[in-house]
Amino acid sequence: MKKTLFILLAGTISPMIFAGGFQLNMQGNKATALGGSFCSLAWDASSVFYNPGGIARLNGHQFTTGGFLIVPQVSLQTSSYDNINQTSKNATPIHFYYSGNIKPNLWIGFGLNNQFGSSSSFDPNWQGRYIVQNIGLRTFMYQPTVAYKIHEKIAIGAGFTFATGNFEYGKAIPVGNNQIDYGKANLQGSGRGYSFNAGIHTLPWEKEISGGKISTGLGVSYRHKIKLDLTSAKATFTDIPSSLQNTFPGEQSFDASLTLPAVLTGGVHVKYVKNDWAFTLTFDWQRNFWSSYDTLKFDFENPETPDAETPKNWKDVNTLRWGLDVTFKEKYSARFGIYRDQTPIPDGYVSPELPDNTHTGFTGGIGITINENVSMDASFLYSYFERPNASLDNEGFQASYRRRVLVFGLGVNVKFGHSQETSPQQ
Repeated sequence: MKKTLFILLAGTISPMIFAGGFQLNMQGNKATALGGSFCSLAWDASSVFYNPGGIARLNGHQFTTGGFLIVPQVSLQTSSYDNINQTSKNATPIHFYYSGNIKPNLWIGFGLNNQFGSSSSFDPNWQGRYIVQNIGLRTFMYQPTVAYKIHEKIAIGAGFTFATGNFEYGKAIPVGNNQIDYGKANLQGSGRGYSFNAGIHTLPWEKEISGGKISTGLGVSYRHKIKLDLTSAKATFTDIPSSLQNTFPGEQSFDASLTLPAVLTGGVHVKYVKNDWAFTLTFDWQRNFWSSYDTLKFDFENPETPDAETPKNWKDVNTLRWGLDVTFKEKYSARFGIYRDQTPIPDGYVSPELPDNTHTGFTGGIGITINENVSMDASFLYSYFERPNASLDNEGFQASYRRRVLVFGLGVNVKFGHSQETSPQQ
C-alpha cells in the first residue's frame, strides 16, 4: 500500500520536466521566425546557442536580447467529463547573448536563456487530482563560449553550460477517511547541473549567377545532456490521517536528479542576392535524445517512506525545420517557417500535465535595421495538436487531448566596434 502510494506520487513529476512541449527552442527571434532553422546561419549573437562556431562570422562586439510571451491552451475530455480546461500560466522566457572578436581568428561569447520551463494547474477536485493538481518549472542556463576561425571557410566553437532549475508539484493522495477526502502532497526542489555545447560552421561555396550571387552555408551543433541534481528538495504532506503520518510526515527532504536531453542539429542554407533583394532558404534536422529519460527515482529521507522508481521509456525523436527569409535593401526582412516535431512520449505514458503529440508548427516574423548599430526583430509561432484516447497505463487514466500554443516574440540587436580582421558576413 505504502509503495503504491508513493509510486503514484513520484511518477508524475517527470513529464512536466522532460516533455518535448517544455523544451523551449525559442532562443532568438530571427531563428523562431524561421521555424527554428538557424544552425547554418550566423546573423546575430544568438549563434552562441544555435551554433557556437557561428559567432566567428560576427563583426566587432554584438548583443542580442529579447523575450517571448507563450500563451498555451490545453483541454482534455474523459469518458466522464467533457472539456476539462487546464489552467496554464503564460510563460515569458528571456534570452541575452554577446559575441566579441578579441583577437584575429578568436571570438568569445556569453549566453543566458531559459531552455525548459512552464506551469499548469487544475481544479483541486478534478478527476485526475491523484495524478496532478498543479505543476511548474523554470530553468536558467549560463553559457560562456569561445570560437576560433580555422580557415576562411571553417570555424569551430564550444561553450560551457551551467544550469539551475526550480520546480513545484502538487497532487492529491488517496489516504482519506470519514473526516478527510484525500491527503495532499507538495514537492518543491531546486538543483544545478553542468554541460557543454559545440559546433562547426562552414561557408563552403559561392558563385556569380544570372547577375546575382548564390552562396551556401553548413552547420553542425551538439548540446550535451544536463543532469540537474536536486540539492534542496522538500516534500510537504497535509490532510494525512494520523494512522499514516509516520509514512507521510509533515515535511521531509528527498534526493532526486533530472536529466535534460542532448540535442544534435545539422543545418544548411542557400542564399541568393541580386540587386536590392536577398532570399535565404534554410533547413535544420534536429535529433532529440529523450531516451536518456528511461526511469525516474526518488530517495526520501524518512526510512518509513518507500523510495520510488518509475520506468518512462521515452524515445529519441526528430524535429525537421524549414525557413525562408526575404530581405530588401539589407534593411527590411520578412520571415516564414514551419517545423514538424515528433513526440517522445509513447502510447501508455501520456499524462495530463503534458499531453504531448507529434505536431506541425507555423512561424513568421519581421526585421528592420534601424541604423548600422541597431536592428529589431519580431516573431510569431502557432502550433496545435490533438491526441485522442491517450492513456497513462500505470495510473489507469485515459483521455483525449487538445493543445494550442501561441508565441509572440520581440528582440533587439546592438553592435559596435570592428573585427580584428575582416570576417565575411553571410
